[in-house]
Parts: sequence; structure tokens; C-alpha cells
Amino acid sequence: MSRSADDALSDLARQHGVHTAYHDLSGQRHPASPDTLRALLRALGVAAGSDAEVDEALAEARSDSPLPDEIILTANSPWQGPVETAFDWVLLAEDGTQVAEGRAEGTLYLPALAMGYYLLQGPAASAPTRVLARPVMAPDVPSRTGQQRSWGMTGALYGLRSADNGGLGSYADLARAATALGQQGAQFFGINPVHALGWSVEDIISPYSPTHRGYFNTDHLALPGLGPTPAEGLIDHAAFRARHKPALEAAFARQKDSAAFQAWLSAADDDLTTFAQFEALGETHGHDFRDWPEALRTPGLAAAKAAGARAEFHAWLQWQAETQIAAAQASARTAGMSLGLYLDLAVGPRPDGAEVWMNTATIARGVTIGAPPDQLSPEGQSWALAAHAPGPLAAAFYGPFRKMLARLMRHCGLLRIDHALGLARSFWLPDDGSPGGYVTMPFQSLLAVIAIESTRAGCVVIGEDLGLVPEGFRATMNDAGLYSYAVWQFETRHDGTILPASAMPTRSLACFGTHDTPTIAGFWHGADIEWWHRVGWISEGERLDRHGFRARQRHSLRADRDLPPNASTGHILDAIHAGLAEAPSALVSVQLDDALGVTQAQNLPGTINEHPNWRRRLPVPVEDFSRTASLRHVTDVMQNHRPPLPASREKDIAS
Repeated sequence: MSRSADDALSDLARQHGVHTAYHDLSGQRHPASPDTLRALLRALGVAAGSDAEVDEALAEARSDSPLPDEIILTANSPWQGPVETAFDWVLLAEDGTQVAEGRAEGTLYLPALAMGYYLLQGPAASAPTRVLARPVMAPDVPSRTGQQRSWGMTGALYGLRSADNGGLGSYADLARAATALGQQGAQFFGINPVHALGWSVEDIISPYSPTHRGYFNTDHLALPGLGPTPAEGLIDHAAFRARHKPALEAAFARQKDSAAFQAWLSAADDDLTTFAQFEALGETHGHDFRDWPEALRTPGLAAAKAAGARAEFHAWLQWQAETQIAAAQASARTAGMSLGLYLDLAVGPRPDGAEVWMNTATIARGVTIGAPPDQLSPEGQSWALAAHAPGPLAAAFYGPFRKMLARLMRHCGLLRIDHALGLARSFWLPDDGSPGGYVTMPFQSLLAVIAIESTRAGCVVIGEDLGLVPEGFRATMNDAGLYSYAVWQFETRHDGTILPASAMPTRSLACFGTHDTPTIAGFWHGADIEWWHRVGWISEGERLDRHGFRARQRHSLRADRDLPPNASTGHILDAIHAGLAEAPSALVSVQLDDALGVTQAQNLPGTINEHPNWRRRLPVPVEDFSRTASLRHVTDVMQNHRPPLPASREKDIAS
């Protein structure tokens, strides 16, 4: 391929938001290969398989519409912008009703609009313009809690033990855990994603590998008679499902004609019906719709007919899930939690699942989402998750994203967006084996949607911004009202030593670790380093080097927290938790694993079977949370070092 052809391909890539290079954590530049550029353009629906196709795509005329594709404005404030021609216009609300009209001559003037989504219709030959009237910022901690700062705990829902969950943490366990923690002063309880994994799947257990992110995991449905959690430390998901599923079938047979369910079903939207049809079809044809008969590979009359009455069972499962999660949130709030449940939004859905099947028009084809090598995984990561393509998603007025956020936010006070960097740029891995590359996403538009939906729900939003963070990303996210995600073990100086807790960002949720990192005890003893060596990612020499480097990191933490070299594990935990409590961050989170002295992490990113991911149980049942000494001790540390700070004192503290 000639140099001029290379230039043309790069120009086309940039025109469509495909990055021609990226820099890794060390600053090394990685140019995108021609194969990568072609694959990513193809995923965006741009034909670029040959030089001729590239030239043709570049030569395509741009829209001559006098209106832009999209306008983002501040709600309740007038807006104006220049236009090149004169035309009459009409503004429509979400329900199609007309809210304003006028004529633009040199300048388009829009009146103050209530928060929401609108379509602006101009000249007859032009496509409507999307208008997003967003609040200035998403809800913040003071407005939702009356306090300037807040603290809470996080844990793995699947790992909760109880007297009646049968082997896997349930939504009833969630309510009990939140109640106990709320009574001890925690203002929120965060859990792993509870997205639907799919009724017909057998080997999928990762909460970050859902069939659809807008519906809920039925593995966590509480039912009477399942018995206590087994004593074993690791979960046997297959054995649990073998007991749980027949019990759900029996419960449905008893409850399907209930007035409450039928009323809920009659009020449900079309998406719920379509999702339930997918689940029903999966029982007959398998969980991967790409292997289904051709007529069933998209929603429609054929799919509805084939799903039949069985779809009502899967709708009932979602009714049960929504009811039980809502009850858990109510229990959390009653126990004194000002925010309550803290839910997690996964990066994307599985390519074989319901979210892709239901949104074929917006899904990027031939690629999956991943990440280049970073501090979480030295080999990079392939998440095997589908991506919504930016252009088609915008053309659908962000419908899949809007609906998904709305369904989650109505059940929680806090929502964490996993890998929030994907709001600005997404790392796509081509199915053809070409190296991965970045694609620009409509960052400002997605932030506007988040601000609108979170304000409607009264939900505070956290953007998990670990990894290769583009310049200005955090500031832009914070300006929109989202909180950053500060993981203390990653908050380092240039030499890798750890910064003091006082350096944590103010507009953030601060924690020591996550489900993807070592616990405090695991970090202190290098458990993650040993796992990296065990799975073959690092050599023996690199293992020793990393342990040496970890020793320097421990020294920096000792210096910050005034810990002696021979400090006990208990003193280390106290010092770390006290440091978190004293951090200036608006939100602080403590992991249940740390509070209960667990050493091993819940997940080792980049592995599937090499590490017991998503299978570790907590050592203490939820019924004992209120009387577990180590748990009460941690909550005492947090309360003592992070006393309530009323929101009205914000200016006094800032000055």
C-alpha cells in the first residue's frame, strides 16, 4: 500500500473518530496498523476494505443541512446559535407534542426548555436535530444526603452467606446486609453488577459479562426453603442453579395469576416483553442468538410467536427481581443510609446476548471491547463484550443507554459506571485478529444523558476512571457532576510510591482497592504478585523485582500512617481505614473483604479459569454482621475519623 493510500486511510479514520495511534502508561506511542484502521471503520459501518472504497468514502458529500446533528444546551436557559440559511422550525418533546416554533434568520433562538430530550425539525429535506436539555450538573452528595461527605461499604453480593440463600447471596441477603451496615453508620452499600446473565447460560458467572445490562440477575432471587449457605469457601454456581431454577418454576406456578404481577405486567414497556421473549427462545435454541434460526435472530412477530406463553415466566422473574431490589433499597434507607444501594454498570453486554439482539441497529459489528496493558493487567484485557457504535447510537437518540440508566438508577442512590473512560473513547479489538485501537465516543452527549437520567432519579454517579486516562477527562467528568474513582493503591508519585491519603481528589469516591485488585492484606503481602507469577505473566526475576517495589510502596504507606515496620495486620487495616476516613474525598468506601480480614481478591483481571474469579464467599453470614467484632471495629474507625460534616459548612471548610 503506497504512502498516499496510507494517508487517505488515516484521514478517513480520523474523520470517523478512529484513533490512528495511542500512548500507553509508559508514554510509548502505538500507531494503529492499516488492518486495525480498516477493521474499526468496518465496525462503524464505513467500507474501507480497498483503496477505492477509502477514496469513495472520503469523497462522499457532507450533509448540507443548515442544522447540526445535535444541540446540547442547559435546561431552563435560552439558547442561540448561528445558522447559514433562513428556515422555519418546530421543536417537539419526547412524546411528540410541539413545544415551540419559530423562524431562524442568521441565528437560531431556542426558548428555555425543561430538562429532557427534544427533536428540532427544520427544512423538510433535513433530518431532525437532536436537542438535549441537560441540568448544569448531575446530583451531588450534599444535595442527596445533607452532608458534605459520606462513607459506606462494598462487597460481593454473590459471596454473602445466610441461613436461607441456598449457596449464593440473594437480594434478601442484600437487604439484611444493608440494614446491619446502615445501623452502624454506613451511608451506602455497594455490590457487584446485578445485570441479567441469561436463564439458559450454564458457565457464565462473571457479573461483568451480562446478557443485558437493563435487566436483573435472577440467580439472586430469594426463595424460602433453599437452606443455609454451604460451609465451603468457594461457590459451585452450577450446583446452586440446579436447585434454584426448579424452585423458581414452582414459585411462578403459584404466583403467575396474582393481581400484583398481572398489573405490573400490563404496565411494562415493550422492551421488557422483548427481553422476556429472548429468554424464552434461549431455552429452546441456546443462549447465543447468532446460532438461532434465521427468522428468530431479530425481534419481531416470528420471535414473539416462537417464544409463546413461556415469555411470561421470564417477565415474572424480572418482576420478582425488581420487587426484591426495591425492598433492599427501602430497607437500606430505613436503616439510616442516606444513599442506600450503590449499584454498578458493566462496560458492555455479551455479543451473544439479549442487549445485542434487541439493539442490532446500534451495535458495532466485528469487534469487542477490551483494554491495552495497564496497572490492572500487564497483558491487556479482552473482555469479549459488545460495543454500541457511536453514530448509530446517536441516531437512535441514545435510546438503549437512556433506558438502561433509568432502569438501574430508580433502584439505587449511587451508580458506578465501570470503565467510564469508555464514555470518551473505547478500545475495540477486531474479531479478525488485528491489533486493537481506540474509537472516539460522543462524550459530551453521553454526559448529558447521564446528567438528565441521574437528576430524574436523584442518583449520584461515579465514573471509574482507572487506566489510560486522556488529558482533561477527569475535569470534564467532574464538571458534569460525576465523581471520580480514586483507588489508593494506584494513587502514586512518579516513582510509584503511594501518595498520602490527604492527596486524594475531593470530588471522588476513595477506596483502597476494588474487586479487581488485591485486598489490603493481599497488597501488603504481595498476593497479587504471586498470582501473576503463578499464571505465567511474570518471570521469577520480575516477581522478585515486584516484591522489592511493593516493599517501597509499603514504606510510603507506613510513613504516611506512622506505622512501625513490625505492625500487625490489624494495625495496618486500622491505619489504612483511618487514612481513607480522613481523606478529603466526598465519598469513601471500605471493602467487606478488608473489614473481615480476607486476603485473596475476588477477581484477577485477564483470567477466566486460572483464578477462582467470582466464587469466593465471605467468612461471616449476614445475620452476624451486627455483632461481628471486626466489622463493628471498622465502622467505629470510620465514624471516629470521619464525623458528619453538614453540607452548610462546605464554604467554611473550603476557606
